Amino acid sequence: MNKITVLILSIFTLSSCKTSEVIVSVKNGLVIENARIISPENQTISSASYIVIDEDDIVFIGIHKPNLKGTFKTVDAKGKYIIPGLIDSHVHVTGTDALSDKEELENPELVKLFRAQLPKSYLYFGYTTLIDLGTAKPKRLSEFNNAKIKPDLYYAGGGAVIGNGYGLSNWEDEIPNFVYQENEAYPFPDNYIKENHTPEAVAKRIAEFGAIVLKTYYEPGFDPTQPRFPTPSQTLMSNLKREAHKNNLVLAVHGNSLEAHRFLGNVKVDIVAHGLWNWGDYRLDSDSGIPEEIKKVLDIEIKNNVGYMPTLQVINGLRELTYSNYLNDSELEHVLPNELITYYKANSDTMYANVFGDAPKNIIANNFSRISKQGKLSMKYMHDNDGKLLFGTDTPSSPTYGNPPGYNGYLEMLEMESAGIPLSQILASATIENAKAFKLENLYGKVEQGKKANLLILNKNPLQDITAYNDISQVIIRGKIMNRDTLSARKIEE
Repeated sequence: MNKITVLILSIFTLSSCKTSEVIVSVKNGLVIENARIISPENQTISSASYIVIDEDDIVFIGIHKPNLKGTFKTVDAKGKYIIPGLIDSHVHVTGTDALSDKEELENPELVKLFRAQLPKSYLYFGYTTLIDLGTAKPKRLSEFNNAKIKPDLYYAGGGAVIGNGYGLSNWEDEIPNFVYQENEAYPFPDNYIKENHTPEAVAKRIAEFGAIVLKTYYEPGFDPTQPRFPTPSQTLMSNLKREAHKNNLVLAVHGNSLEAHRFLGNVKVDIVAHGLWNWGDYRLDSDSGIPEEIKKVLDIEIKNNVGYMPTLQVINGLRELTYSNYLNDSELEHVLPNELITYYKANSDTMYANVFGDAPKNIIANNFSRISKQGKLSMKYMHDNDGKLLFGTDTPSSPTYGNPPGYNGYLEMLEMESAGIPLSQILASATIENAKAFKLENLYGKVEQGKKANLLILNKNPLQDITAYNDISQVIIRGKIMNRDTLSARKIEE
């Protein structure tokens, strides 16, 4: 930041905050002194020295300490950096990573340990706000929401799937908000009422549940040897978008293939909840770059201002099943109970076989590395051409231990940087851009008066060093300040 910018910020703050006149009354306050605040929007570092928090909210920011009334605690942030808490806009918090329903039933103590640690694991890596994009029934989120220490959690009306399609291949599945598509060539089950499964009825019901997102899918399937799943027509998707907006919901759609991105870009959905890694008939066999047909599809999404979640760790997390050393990563000890890591190590071969059968690990690893590179190229093209990048990880994306909560987000950031995304854009995508895309900008995304007090105090400048996100001094969630190490699974076990 140049000296002129610092001077302007200082003059503005001085003119609005005079020590002798500013009185701030707090009931349960927190004062951060010597704060250097980073703006995700313009990448400036504010000269403001004091942040005052009362209960959940930021109530004052200024270069001079106000006249404080009430009860408060003071923290010195000298030499550190303050940023908004991070937002992961694509998680699933109701399962146990890599364990099937059967394994969960057989290992209740492992499940209990994992779920007790889960909220802390996200906070350990700075994710103070989460959006669950897969839960069909809000009551399934109650265990997470009942934790004493947890990120703020929002959710989608997951399950607005196309009847008999991906996510609802068996009519016995408990998906209350599936959408019936009249032209599908299958009989509508007698135990359902069609009028309850129109876009109008489903969107209204999802909004009444308290969701902020209507999540649906464009997924014909992953195995070309099997029959295609039904996919939504353009008319149906347009109707879903209309009804979502009528109910103040964001329309987010699963899709990762060239076919899906082409369709969703043309329909102008709000958000595509995966990156374009599946290039269809095109593939990255060399360093020749991104094919023109891929560019054309991404150009449509850019033109129509479609939010784009790269979700690179979906592919990388599956690839980790091929690497025996992955489970020796010491960072896992901060986010997973030791007993669960031990279980993964003992069952890693079985977990690999459950996903990939007897396919050679080297072939699977090479294929997923290629697909990962395709995803990186698509993401970089979006960034270079002013596309709307949103930060989301899809944690956990599939039955793999390669998507550990919290740490998976940090790994996603490392991948983004390695692909050439500027550090400023990584910060923006996980804060202000996510807040805007999900209509939460009145609460989150910036450090300013009136916003919720979800903040990170970092030892390094994240605009200069990506490892700042793994060098967090303290986490503030709804005004409660915690030293990072108290959130570690390793600390709890000690």
